[in-house]
Amino acid sequence: MADRTHIVSVCDRYVEMLTAGDHEGIVALFADDAWIEDPVGTPRKEGKDALRAFYSTDHGVTPVMTRIGPACVVGNEVAFQFRIDIDLGGTAIKMTSTDVMTFDDAGLITSMRAYPDGEADPDA
Repeated sequence: MADRTHIVSVCDRYVEMLTAGDHEGIVALFADDAWIEDPVGTPRKEGKDALRAFYSTDHGVTPVMTRIGPACVVGNEVAFQFRIDIDLGGTAIKMTSTDVMTFDDAGLITSMRAYPDGEADPDA
């Protein structure tokens, strides 16, 4: 089983790579048969090709993401929050997402569920 230090470092790298737009780096954090549900309630994206397509989608904005609070690790699972700041040229959006991930024994992400909340003020 991956240890706490490794799991927390993956969470931090994931958030950093999201901000940097490092799609291949993000995909490399996942196991070959991993799936994501982002946001929760949408169909799962399964396998590296689907993850690559999801993470490489250009939405025309460059969000800045920063982990906030602790990463809460129990066994091979983690829940953590990060702040999302988006500058739309005169309008700023800020929100919070809580992501829940599971890891395999090699320390790769096997699943991720994202709970982005546009009404959760990260400054509150």
